[in-house]
Amino acid sequence: MKGKKVGSTLPKRDATVIFNRRAALLSFIGAGTLGAIMFRMGQLQATNLISGEYTDAADENRFDTRIIAPPRGVIYDRFGVVLAQTSKDYQVAVVQNDVENMEETVGRVAQILGLDAEWARRAIIRVRGGSRYEPQPLKEGLTWEEFNAINVRLPELQGIVAQSADVRAYPFDVVYAHPIGYVQKPTQRDIDRALEDPAQGQSRAVYLRNPHVRVGKAGLEASLETVLHGEAGWRKVIVNARGVEQGEDVTERREPVRGSGVVLTIDHELQRTAMQSFGDQAGSAVVMDIYTGDVLVMASSPTFDPNLFVNGIAQEPFRVLNEDEKKPLFNKAISGGYPPGSTFKLTVGIAAKQAGVEDDWHVNCPGYFPFGGRNFHCWKRGGHGSINMNRAIKESCDVYFYQAALRAGPERIAAAAREFGFGVAHDVSLPNVQRGLVPDPEWWLANRHERWTAGLTVNYGIGQGSLVVTPLQLAIMAARIANNGLAVTPRLVHEAPGFPGERRAPRLPDISPEHLLAIRQGMFGVANEGGGTATRAGNMLQLKRRPDGVIVDAATAPPGSTPIQMAGKTGTAQARVITAAERARGVIRDIDLPWRLRDHALFVSFAPYDNPRYAGAVVLEHGGHINPALDASPITAMIMRQLLLRDPSNRPAATLAQLEPDSRA
Repeated sequence: MKGKKVGSTLPKRDATVIFNRRAALLSFIGAGTLGAIMFRMGQLQATNLISGEYTDAADENRFDTRIIAPPRGVIYDRFGVVLAQTSKDYQVAVVQNDVENMEETVGRVAQILGLDAEWARRAIIRVRGGSRYEPQPLKEGLTWEEFNAINVRLPELQGIVAQSADVRAYPFDVVYAHPIGYVQKPTQRDIDRALEDPAQGQSRAVYLRNPHVRVGKAGLEASLETVLHGEAGWRKVIVNARGVEQGEDVTERREPVRGSGVVLTIDHELQRTAMQSFGDQAGSAVVMDIYTGDVLVMASSPTFDPNLFVNGIAQEPFRVLNEDEKKPLFNKAISGGYPPGSTFKLTVGIAAKQAGVEDDWHVNCPGYFPFGGRNFHCWKRGGHGSINMNRAIKESCDVYFYQAALRAGPERIAAAAREFGFGVAHDVSLPNVQRGLVPDPEWWLANRHERWTAGLTVNYGIGQGSLVVTPLQLAIMAARIANNGLAVTPRLVHEAPGFPGERRAPRLPDISPEHLLAIRQGMFGVANEGGGTATRAGNMLQLKRRPDGVIVDAATAPPGSTPIQMAGKTGTAQARVITAAERARGVIRDIDLPWRLRDHALFVSFAPYDNPRYAGAVVLEHGGHINPALDASPITAMIMRQLLLRDPSNRPAATLAQLEPDSRA
């Protein structure tokens, strides 16, 4: 019997049918897939036509926006002298993506610039925190010679770029370090604060990460940051897939807008005179117009160069500044707290007159005042004998003011002190203005948990004890005495956006002009009469008023000219208490003590005496009162002489409209 052959192939007709079915299935699947793709493409095109979403996404991959840091506003003195500006800074930078061996390349740069391996190590750490595709500064503030040395070797320095950038510059370096302050690169803390602030957010943080951005860190640069920093610009650059810049879309660019200018009340020539007058001594000086409150001088010594901070100060120079016992980084004019010493006797005199003390009230000064079982000494060992207020101010008798303080009482003294501007953090547009301390029985009980004693009042009479004042406050006291009781307040900014003009000072409600006259007469004796504690300073003034009213040097004054005189008050503030044992051993001279333990020397003044216009205060830290070379009054005389010759308040100050006619309205 014949059967089918095992393993034979299908008939030809069956194979064709199967193939056709499979082909149809694949065609159906392919058509469906293609249809879905075409539908999605159409949907995307329609969406993009409406919103531009996908075109924008493609552009974001192809383009990148780079921030252009704005130039900061210029800071001028009252007559238009430029004190802080933007200038070119020469730099060497590195593009990390173009460097194969970072250590070798940066080490070669260090060798060219004469820098050590530690600098190279720190520079590498710093730049690695920045963009890989934009130049990251390695060293800023290059000299022209250093810049050229890098330029000629660029072919052998892979990834190294020599560039210039706009940076803050202070042309008078040390003269304005304290009032103007300085700028620095933003810190991570600045960036974190921006991220935490809903009003600033991510955009501000991105701006602060720009290597060319600087922010104010001290003085007016910090407090006026929003006025000075300007508006950032941007440019649209073409980048490849790795973010490397390939070109720029010049049609998409916004130029930065410079910050607003600021005109200060300070007179540059006077500020420079004040700084030079201190030499290498520590201290401060403040001079102001007694009617407008314009601060014409704000000097603090020793000082520092703010240009060192702009691109980041090195560790060693900063350590030297920070550890200096004379505190060059500290603005003593507004933040230095001192006992006012005998300058406070002027305030005690007012309080005593308010309590009914007459001009002819006399006390006997044998050189000490026995009270409460101890002797309170006068600076003059033999005493002043019978003395009234006028002589007590002129000769600075401690015994008189011990007893005057007891007559006035601590509450009345504290009230008078506050009316003269003590115990107040005066707004001069600067950070870290100290309030000082004016203690009274209520404060003493709340803070020392003890009752006020009469012995504290005795010390109050000569400006010792817990009383703390600043040089700025001392100048305000002198100004309010000189202007016959107007509550003038200081200002450091003459013109800037958002700042008011001159303010009319109200009269102090509880200070009698009659009482102030008696104080001014005593201050006249200090600098101009025999026995006065500052006649040397009075004699140094050497000025006369011509018949036409102009003040000139006495040597060139024509016939008919009259002498110009100033009034003042000296003070010595103890940095420590001398014990009875030390007195017995004779250890009483400041000159025998280490510098940091010597007394402070102070002087407050106003001039001209017959027609006051200016007042000031000088504090010479640890200047003492034994060595004539270490005295605050000659410094005052040097400043006051230049001040009266220049007479800045009688000259028109510069305006921003004159200085920056093309700036924004």
